[in-house]
Amino acid sequence: MSPPENAEDATPQEETHTRLRQARRHLIRSLAGIGFTGTPFLIGLSLCIGVICGIGSLVFKWFISFFSQLLLIEAPALLGTPYALPLIVTLGFLVVTALVTHLSHEVKGAGIPEVMAAVATENGFIRSRVALFKLLASAVSIGSGGSVGREGPIVQIGSSIGSSVGQFLGLTGERLKLLVGCGAAAGISAAFNAPIAGGFFALEVILGDFSISTFSPILFASVMANAVTRYASADVRAFIVPEYQLTSLYELSFYFILALLSGFVAVAFMRILYGIEDLFEKLPQSPYARTALGGLIVGSIGLYFPQILGVGYDTITDILLNKLDVSILLVLLIVKVVATAVTLGAGASGGVFAPSLFIGAALGGAFGFLVNALFPGVTSPPGAYALVCMGAVVAGTTHAPLTAMLILFELTDDYQIILPLILATVISSLFARYLERESIYTLKLARRGLRVSQGFDLSVLESLRVRDAMSQSYDFVNKQTPLGEISAIFQNSNLVDFPIVDEADRLQGIISLAEIRPVVMQDDLYSLLIADDMMQPDPPYIEMDAPILEALGLFAEGDVSTLPVVENDQTMKLVGVLTHQNLTIHYHQEIQRRAR
Repeated sequence: MSPPENAEDATPQEETHTRLRQARRHLIRSLAGIGFTGTPFLIGLSLCIGVICGIGSLVFKWFISFFSQLLLIEAPALLGTPYALPLIVTLGFLVVTALVTHLSHEVKGAGIPEVMAAVATENGFIRSRVALFKLLASAVSIGSGGSVGREGPIVQIGSSIGSSVGQFLGLTGERLKLLVGCGAAAGISAAFNAPIAGGFFALEVILGDFSISTFSPILFASVMANAVTRYASADVRAFIVPEYQLTSLYELSFYFILALLSGFVAVAFMRILYGIEDLFEKLPQSPYARTALGGLIVGSIGLYFPQILGVGYDTITDILLNKLDVSILLVLLIVKVVATAVTLGAGASGGVFAPSLFIGAALGGAFGFLVNALFPGVTSPPGAYALVCMGAVVAGTTHAPLTAMLILFELTDDYQIILPLILATVISSLFARYLERESIYTLKLARRGLRVSQGFDLSVLESLRVRDAMSQSYDFVNKQTPLGEISAIFQNSNLVDFPIVDEADRLQGIISLAEIRPVVMQDDLYSLLIADDMMQPDPPYIEMDAPILEALGLFAEGDVSTLPVVENDQTMKLVGVLTHQNLTIHYHQEIQRRAR
């Protein structure tokens, strides 16, 4: 379709797009005119995203409350019978299916895997409509009794807001992905009143990048979103928790056992979740028929166990306060897993973080009753085990122990039980990884054929070779190079790690600015020290024909910014260097090439 010859031929939609482009250019020029570029520009955007996401979270919570009041309280009262619940849940699920089918397919399910896929394969591009329709779909799902949480939706809503802001300003690549991370962090922060955990969630789960340049904007967005929600709704903790603490060092052995059990239950939950999803996909009926079946099942469970409906925070609080006995806890553990799996398998919209907390609370509470009965003198109340197990199950499902620890601290405002919580989250995460290498989020993507880690599509990295991304123009030093020359090289180079070679250009080691910093300012040592005295022997390196995926692993394991590239293991001849930035640029170029 050719462009209109003049303004009179332009459609209203084209006129709107033209005005938006003009407004964007004017805004960018104005910001550049006052020197608001680079890092200050990104910090400013992160603050704006935090404010918008904070407001969006308040709106989302209001919609959940509205639909919950309307569908779970007023509708049964109006109908005169509580047995209408299965029909009410079914109606809510059908509305969500209509939204997914006709308006935005991205809003189905938990939301976080979709954000991870957008970061890895779309350079952070998320359609603007996702924020609105995810808000509506998830509010209806939760408000009608769907056994899901609100963290996945608010992460996807926030990420869509961040991506939309970046797209409006014409940002691409790493900067657009950074704004997606800002939106995700702001979403978690606003949803759970947890700014620190929100930031680490975005870094640990969504982006896989803990660099200072990434950390600062994300933390600003997270804190700003939290400030907005606290101003509007006061500083209210998600759960009411007594001040639990470690009663005896003997308890650590019980918490170790609980951590292993939590890792096992986390993996079982993941497999049941996607197993039931597969069962629904295989049903020959239409999506609406499958949705109706799921709604009837969840509603029927809710008739007898209303605790599993919605996010379940009130029930979690009751468990932490030791108000439920062991028999009901074991039953709730099972029915919550089934109800959440059926809710998402039927096509509803909602997260799995809150269900993981619920499952952990029920499992830990039941375990606490057991150890209390067997060892009454050296064990804490069951609520303490429930609290620790909440973090352990979340760590097991998400493979993000740091986020799990921090979010439990901020959700409960309880730092008295830090030692068992750290132990349980780390052990559970490690054991869950041993049983299942994928997290609850990446497993969904892996089932689609998309393997994601640290914000990259691993299948793409496997297809690329180091020789295509490495730099053949680089600085290196000889083993006999004196400290004075090395200092001059560092001052004139963008690298902070340099390979060291012998007379035949064979790799001998690496020298790092961090290693020589203590002596580089001492002029009297310039002629006394040589590279051989300060180098790190046997450094991590990579062959030129190796897949770039292997380099990604070496960057993560070796904590280095530069990898020497050698011809092969036999010759060890240095042929180039590969930086993490080279890897990222080449990856994005390949993603763009495949998209064309």
